[in-house]
Amino acid sequence: MILVLASCKRENEIPVLTVTPSAPVLAVTSGNVITFRITGTSDKSNLSRLLITSKRDNDFTVTEIDTALSGGGLNWTWEYQVQHAAEPYATRLTFELYEADGDKMSTRRTLSVSLGAILLTESAGHQFYSRNSATHGESAFDLEERLPILYTVDSTRRDLQDDPVSASETEISRIWISPSGGRMVRFNGFDYANATNVSVRNAFNSGVPVEELTSVAVNDVIIVKLGSLPANVSHYAAVRVTDILDEPGSADNDRYTFNMKWAVFVE
Repeated sequence: MILVLASCKRENEIPVLTVTPSAPVLAVTSGNVITFRITGTSDKSNLSRLLITSKRDNDFTVTEIDTALSGGGLNWTWEYQVQHAAEPYATRLTFELYEADGDKMSTRRTLSVSLGAILLTESAGHQFYSRNSATHGESAFDLEERLPILYTVDSTRRDLQDDPVSASETEISRIWISPSGGRMVRFNGFDYANATNVSVRNAFNSGVPVEELTSVAVNDVIIVKLGSLPANVSHYAAVRVTDILDEPGSADNDRYTFNMKWAVFVE
């Protein structure tokens, strides 16, 4: 009796999926872009779908990519930007590759995110009045304390102040000065919604700082670098003007309303 041994190549029952970087946990920095190389093959069917989802800590699952495929192979580069945040966090990315018959292969990567640029928080509804108001003396604002203050307090606290052309003027001046020695840059193209400590500082440094800002208007974004601080401390505020009240015939209730975000650097 003669035995004949024959070998055969067994097909993969599910698609083959490879994602690089291959480490299951990746240490990354917020704001950076990570490049993933995604390859896949199918021995018994055509590939039909690639699904990539993300889940940050205990938040909802978000679909990043959901695309139809055809053919038996996949070779693709995907760039993912790590979200900014105010504190470190983790994000889990799940990669799923489907065949036309419904079989799938999945793999995960966990991003351990440390802070690069810090996403700034906002405080809203701040106000200060016209310098010519006879009923409201708070015609200046302390950005460090985030409080309206009287125009008579020490100048080192008056980061913003209304500056009318004359004491008899009843229209709000729309002119801001900084008696504390601060400087201002109007930057209406600034991405206020996604402001970080780094982007605020860069926005100020890219502009031409002034001691007096004229024609202040609703929707202006004004980047302020505070004065009267220690040499090793830099304090920036991004101010977004939301309303200017200018009642006809009287300056008593005329005022500016704004929201703000702030960043502090200690060298």
